[in-house]
Amino acid sequence: YALTITEATMPKKEAPPPRPWTDDLEADLQRILTVGEECISAKELQSLILSKGRGTPDDGPRIRLYDGFEPSGRMHIAQGLLKSVNVNKCTADGTHSTFCFWVADWFALMNDKMGGDLQKIVIVGKYLIEVWKAAGMDLSNVEFRWASEEITDNAHIYWPIMLDVARRFNVTRIKKCCQIMGRLEGNLTAAQVLYPLMQCTDVFFLKADICQLGVDQRKVNMLAREYCDAAKKKYKPVILSHHMLYGLKKGQEKMSKSDPDSAIFMEDTVEDVRRKITKAYCPTAEEGGAAGEEEKITAESGDAGKESMHLTEDTLKNPILDYVQHIVMSPPGATFTCATSTSAAPEGHTYDKYEAVKEDFLAGNITPDQLKEGLIESLNTLLQPVRDHFTNDETAKGLLEQVREFKREAAPVASGDEAPKVFRLDLVKEGVVQPNSHLVMAPLPNSTPTMQSAADILTKLKAADADTPKVLLLRDWTALVNNALDADAKLIPAYHAILLSTLRALDIHLHGEDSAIMKNVTIVLQSEAILKDPSNYWISVINAGRHFQLDTVMGGMKDADCVGKVIGRLMMIGDVLGVNPKSIALEMENDGDVNISNAMANMNLGGDDSATSPSTQSVEATLIEEFYSVKLSHPSLQSILPLPTITHNTCSPNLALQQPRESIAHKQEIDEYFLTDDPKVNGKSKMKKAFCEPGNIDFCPPIALLTYFGGLDSGSSGSGSGAGKGVTISRSPENGGDVTYTSKSQVEADFESGALHPGDLKGCISTIMVEVLTKTSEAIKKDGSAAKGVKALKAWEKKMSKQKKK
Repeated sequence: YALTITEATMPKKEAPPPRPWTDDLEADLQRILTVGEECISAKELQSLILSKGRGTPDDGPRIRLYDGFEPSGRMHIAQGLLKSVNVNKCTADGTHSTFCFWVADWFALMNDKMGGDLQKIVIVGKYLIEVWKAAGMDLSNVEFRWASEEITDNAHIYWPIMLDVARRFNVTRIKKCCQIMGRLEGNLTAAQVLYPLMQCTDVFFLKADICQLGVDQRKVNMLAREYCDAAKKKYKPVILSHHMLYGLKKGQEKMSKSDPDSAIFMEDTVEDVRRKITKAYCPTAEEGGAAGEEEKITAESGDAGKESMHLTEDTLKNPILDYVQHIVMSPPGATFTCATSTSAAPEGHTYDKYEAVKEDFLAGNITPDQLKEGLIESLNTLLQPVRDHFTNDETAKGLLEQVREFKREAAPVASGDEAPKVFRLDLVKEGVVQPNSHLVMAPLPNSTPTMQSAADILTKLKAADADTPKVLLLRDWTALVNNALDADAKLIPAYHAILLSTLRALDIHLHGEDSAIMKNVTIVLQSEAILKDPSNYWISVINAGRHFQLDTVMGGMKDADCVGKVIGRLMMIGDVLGVNPKSIALEMENDGDVNISNAMANMNLGGDDSATSPSTQSVEATLIEEFYSVKLSHPSLQSILPLPTITHNTCSPNLALQQPRESIAHKQEIDEYFLTDDPKVNGKSKMKKAFCEPGNIDFCPPIALLTYFGGLDSGSSGSGSGAGKGVTISRSPENGGDVTYTSKSQVEADFESGALHPGDLKGCISTIMVEVLTKTSEAIKKDGSAAKGVKALKAWEKKMSKQKKK
């Protein structure tokens, strides 16, 4: 007989045995751990070394470490010598690792370093690389990634990651990261919440396994680990935070590039080193009061996060000892020599352990002057190869001369006649939109696109003159950062497909084929527009953020709200600058709920079917007006980028079927018509349940819908182009027989007097709504993307409903 061996009965393939932990791997682990004042976590680092480190295939994945620097012109000794030592420890021969430097030239450009000249910034970056080479950094396992190239060439990858990071955290959490900007939480610009989001993005864009930055960056690096939890990423980056050197002056928790005497810089001469170290603070015992008072003054001046610059307790805070430990004696096998009161040798005593130096100093065996003299000799010995390199190497010498020339060049003094440089996306120049257009922004996507939202869009488009070019912006990236539809990459375009197909169908129904508005509207997908010139777009967004205080952009937001909403508001300024429209139609403020239309948010029960005028304009409108008025106020800019006329949508018909609910949480499906409603199921059933109190014309949904969709004359721009054509309501002879109305006021008069019965009114508008929904339904079926979109949104809605019940 034949024996058939099925897959189920076959022996399972055994997993390969785990790699043994060897002495060499342990040496790699311990060496890398010496780099950090803290490692989160050593166990994860061990697993990383085991999976990617020494002994793994040469063509396999390597351990990737990362740090970033902005080419701003000067390099202090920690960035030069300490970084070189740390990189060499992390990439020692056989470790199978790569250290990636993120050269933040794009950020230097944004911060107007070197006069905003990117070519000069790149030269400074190359100069700094030469400094590292001369300082002894082994570059064989080092790569330099230039942000200006990487972010621009891979904008379609980088920015969606940033938006995804932003949508997963609230304002409170991001504020905690803003120590990297050196500011207290209550003194932040809106841009300062963008920077930690971008730094977190860098980690994942560069595919870093280890974040090897300073302790001052710890909070944003921890944000990257938290993002992994939120995004359900299996492997978190290891955080290896190196020590932050004290400033040379009393009370300076860290060095400062703006204070040349607070640190030794890699370009310092022998005389500079002697002068700075001789004058440096060098206590022999703890001095509690004065330092505490200095920290208090610093905090009051707005410099933040001093308490977390160092993770190990140090009550002495002696910068000279700090330099001895972390600069002179940091390399493996390094020694420190200085004169002591107990050594008769003229060359002094040589120490091979830092603890012995500190012990002798505190015991008085080494005086402050002796310690300083030893440090001066050691630092000049370490810096001399750098000086020699820039004297003897022609490439390095040329770079240094260029950098010095940049410094000598006087910064141009801005005169009142000179217009400031404006970075922006220019969609007119790109040929995407016409000049002097009227801009309308589609609402952020949701799972139940409403008839009201379509009416709002058509009303806003109709607000412009017939000859004015019109633009409808589909804000897909703003939707992503606001977590609309869970930022699902398939659902957001699904919503837009449904919206566009039904908009066109409703437009033809309301205005006729020849007078349809949508045929002359340019549809712009935000992400595609941004990718035409992503660098200038995002610089414009960040510059807007730098102008405004965070509290101003937040408006009525709470710190517990998603920080993505802040980013979205800044992006709107970038969008407006990109389109450069003559006018914009915006919704009035509705607390940011994407599911509340303008008309419903301002429901008027005073006898008019359109919303009342907003008592206050939206936060977005205020931001746009202020940015233009302050940042673009120069006469030459006003002719190029004039402030667009901003109108709020106060003319949309109110298409609600029920009176306002107490909150959005209480909304029901019968409250309004959806663009995806089945005409046979929902056309009549929703109208049957609609609020229609006899004689009440203050709020009567059937009259409002009859006016809008039936083409009655309402005296408002919210009606279709067929306004006044007449609608006949069928009635039995005993109820007065059929009656034709041409205006809303006629219907209201009969309804208020009782001459028109609610049943007859509802019967008429039910027929019209079945006709309208039939047209939108047919439009969706003809559009393959829209048809699939309806199924996708309904499936998502069902999924969300099940989750709520759990």
